[in-house]
Amino acid sequence: MYNQTLKMNSLLDIIIQVLSSAWHVLLDSSPFIIFGFVVAGLLKAYLPDDMVSRHLGKGKSASVFKSALIGIPLPLCSCGVLPAAAGLKEQGASKGSVTSFLIATPETGVDSIAISYALLDPVMTVVRPVAAFFTAVSTGLFVNFGGKSEESVSPTEVPC
Repeated sequence: MYNQTLKMNSLLDIIIQVLSSAWHVLLDSSPFIIFGFVVAGLLKAYLPDDMVSRHLGKGKSASVFKSALIGIPLPLCSCGVLPAAAGLKEQGASKGSVTSFLIATPETGVDSIAISYALLDPVMTVVRPVAAFFTAVSTGLFVNFGGKSEESVSPTEVPC
């Protein structure tokens, strides 16, 4: 009986530690997510929908290049880029351009470049953002040319 009570208490302690750790991760990431919502709000407020859909929604390749170039200077981490990308998608950006934006933005942030400079040499500090740009563009082009078109998805199908 004593062993069973001890096991139950240790299991309860483990569950409490897991929930506490998850709460601390949520608290640590929340400022970055809020910053992403602020950037998404600024994009929505200052970029007209027709301009976003004209530059990032039309065309298979030009929109991907433009969205990667837009994402490079933005100081968003991988948490904060999600609301901003959702805002672009809502304003009419294509799937490929949103994918390109999602890849280019966190890889070329100030913190990523600073850590590259600290851990690697200056050459790699330059190579990393350039490689991120080409990775973002190639992935966006693959999504535009290789994936299903947005019009071909049936209403009963749930797009990923």
